[in-house]
Order: sequence, then structure tokens, then C-alpha cells
Amino acid sequence: MTSFQIVLLSFALVGAVTGIALVAKNIIGRATGAVILVLIALGAMFTVVPNWTTAIAHALGIGRGADLLLYLLVIGSSTGFLVLYVKLRAVRREVTLLVRKIALDGSTGASSDATHRKS
Repeated sequence: MTSFQIVLLSFALVGAVTGIALVAKNIIGRATGAVILVLIALGAMFTVVPNWTTAIAHALGIGRGADLLLYLLVIGSSTGFLVLYVKLRAVRREVTLLVRKIALDGSTGASSDATHRKS
């Protein structure tokens, strides 16, 4: 095993422990944690046996395993950015509605607060 493989496996171990801790603390859901652990396990497996990526790539009609990993990275990153964008839009919408509600509630309560302060 090369030193590069050892470093990658160390990062995979840290990622797996972090993922398990996040699930245990209910910071992320079980399904998300499972997906993270499966991806980390696949990464570790392909680190230990890199020829498997080439075999899978050939079975799918792709020339090299590195190309397969690049394609998967592009698809995964694009999907992740799309999911984050949709969630960000939802949060922005919630903040806008909350600010409007606070502004409307504050406009009716401001005059009564001023009256109470003067007396």
C-alpha cells in the first residue's frame, strides 16, 4: 500500500467518524448519513483496489476508471449545487415572509409602545 493510499484512507476514516457523529447528534438525518457512509466506503474501496474503477468503466463503455470518477463527480456536484440552491431559495423566502410579518406587527405596535413610554 502506498503512502498516498494511507493518507486517503485516513481521510475516509475521519469522514466516516464525522458522519456517524453527525447522525448520533441528530445534525443530519439517518438517510443522509447512510449516503455519506456509502460514498466514503466506495471511495475507500476504490482507493485500496483502483483497478475496480477501470473494470466498472469498461463495463459501462467508458475508457478509463479516472474518466468514470470524473463523470460521477460532475453529476454529483451539479446535483449537490442544485439541492443547495433550492434550499437556499426556500430559506430566503422564509426570511422574507418573517421580516414582512415583523414589519407589519411592529408598525401597529410602535405607536402603542411610544404612548406607554411617554406616560
